[in-house]
Amino acid sequence: MISIACNIQECYFEIIKKHFTSKDFYLEKFNPASYDDIYFIEINSLNDLDKIHQINRYPETLIYIIGPNDFHLLNECLTLGIHLYFEKDDLENSLHSKSETIHQQIFTRFKTYHYKNKQMSFELRLAQIMYVESMNHKLVIHHDNGDFIERKNLSLFIKEINSSDFIQIHKSFVVNKNYIQEIKAKELILKNSTILPIGRNFKESI
Repeated sequence: MISIACNIQECYFEIIKKHFTSKDFYLEKFNPASYDDIYFIEINSLNDLDKIHQINRYPETLIYIIGPNDFHLLNECLTLGIHLYFEKDDLENSLHSKSETIHQQIFTRFKTYHYKNKQMSFELRLAQIMYVESMNHKLVIHHDNGDFIERKNLSLFIKEINSSDFIQIHKSFVVNKNYIQEIKAKELILKNSTILPIGRNFKESI
């Protein structure tokens, strides 16, 4: 499920609800202590820009701003890494006109991998998979929420995810590029300090 936090007036909250009716979404009021997938933040002036800094975000988090028709304010928001800006005086139409972009951003950011073993099956968010290791005819999926073991080969995993965010660095390792901290001649270091070998046949593609 994709969580949407709203730091906006009630009238705007009701409009947002109409556009996210699918059971895949969960809308809630903004809580500065929680981490959410998508944020709708109301910005009325430069003094409100601190609201963006208060957001707890994942690497894949989307930030949408609702604000006035103010070119300078829009530019300031863009420098802070927001993803879309909606004019508050015409929010309904603004959401509708950008619905295709929103859908594409959500699909790209929150794409999942269907994991299954003998006991269970569920969706793992691709953006939270750090790397995948092939070991004894099984895969070890190293995810933000722990390790998941699945009987499958690495080439099939790559084919199923069909994602440019992942790169094979060794016959036994596929890595999420967003987790790479440093690339050396013979090894790669992830942001959590994990060190992985780079295979001779994969150097040119990294």
